[in-house]
Amino acid sequence: MDTCTAPKLREDLEIIRGMDDHPLMFDPKGGTYHRLTKSAAALLRQFDGAHSLDELSALMAERRGVPAEGVRGELAAFVDELGRSGLLVGTEAERAPKKRAGGRFGTTMLMPRFVITRSLPTVLEPVARLLRPVPAWLSVGVFAGGGVLGILLGLYAVLTSAPPAKDLLGTGTLVAIALMFLQILVHESAHAVVCQVLKVPVRGLGVALLFYFMPLAYVDRTDAYRVRSRGGRVLLALAGPLSDGWFTGAAALLVLTTDGPAAQVAGALLIFQMLNLVTNINPMLPSDGYAALEAGFGLVDARGRAFTLLKHRLLGRPLPGFLERMPARSRRLHVTYGIVCCVYTVALGYFVVQSLIWSFELVGRSLP
Repeated sequence: MDTCTAPKLREDLEIIRGMDDHPLMFDPKGGTYHRLTKSAAALLRQFDGAHSLDELSALMAERRGVPAEGVRGELAAFVDELGRSGLLVGTEAERAPKKRAGGRFGTTMLMPRFVITRSLPTVLEPVARLLRPVPAWLSVGVFAGGGVLGILLGLYAVLTSAPPAKDLLGTGTLVAIALMFLQILVHESAHAVVCQVLKVPVRGLGVALLFYFMPLAYVDRTDAYRVRSRGGRVLLALAGPLSDGWFTGAAALLVLTTDGPAAQVAGALLIFQMLNLVTNINPMLPSDGYAALEAGFGLVDARGRAFTLLKHRLLGRPLPGFLERMPARSRRLHVTYGIVCCVYTVALGYFVVQSLIWSFELVGRSLP
């Protein structure tokens, strides 16, 4: 029997249980995950090269209580999709999988990426060993409570004690920019620490250009798909913004209680922090806020699905099988979300360009 008449999964594939106990298939070639239905996961255990399509159709029909002829077309489409993804023995993926390690450059989701280091798991494991024995309610409560309080305090300070524009035209702004880079490093490390505690280490720390123009730092937390609880996934996504909240609270306290150079630096830093927080929780971007909403509602790659549906509508691109079976109402919601994201991205691009021009002018005036 060959793969066309008796499909066989590659032996290196791993079927695991992810969030909400949902089955996933992990492909180590590209380090990617494929979401499965529970019935598909059960059926895939029979993809051993010894069962023909007729036998698999009969098994599928028996489980559903329907005639075998009624499921044969669905099974053939499923097998074809597995083949196009290169998941069956004797097949090749239509698109070569991205290497999981080795190369430092890559592009995903319209973001060129450069990996700085893959050593974070080794560095952070001693910290994770100290945190794992602490009751989750205690560590999460203290961390989240302090972060939220810091954000509220920062908002209050911005509304009541925001520094005048003339105070931003000085060397204090340059110091604030340097401190902001340090905060961004801590932000990404916070995600990585939670990953390490949950035993799904990050794959690397790097920098990227969102939509090819907006610089940002990131940690590759692809293996968070292995986290089985929604709460764990939500905390993992919000770890960065909550760590920002602690820094924001500290800057707000300085603004509210001090004068002179320290207050000027803290005031400039506070404005940067609040802008950063707004961006970080914006669901129109592949942000931490978007990831938290996705985890909280049990969604999977809502942005990717939305853009795939848009390409299908605008360019006539073929849809993968799982999107062809998506209910009409869900399709409309995804397409609407994709359109809103595109409009927002254009507006954001304009804002970023204007902000860069303003920043260069500001730095130029700050220099002696």
